[in-house]
Amino acid sequence: MDSIEIKNRIKTYVEHADDRILRIFNAIIESQKEEEGLTAEHKEILNARLKYHKENPREGKPWEAVRKSLTDQYGL
Repeated sequence: MDSIEIKNRIKTYVEHADDRILRIFNAIIESQKEEEGLTAEHKEILNARLKYHKENPREGKPWEAVRKSLTDQYGL
């Protein structure tokens, strides 16, 4: 079954669907939106962390130190 056939089948199904089915479809659509990208809240957090890093570049740890810490703690 190709995409056009699937779309037509879903369209027909939705036209006759009850409230429960429509809510299920809506939940699927909403979950897809959430997966498409970062939320505004997450973007704000990342932007704040990037700003802090740019203002305080020496406060971070070198990658090798982070890697050693993870290896020691988790065996990674």
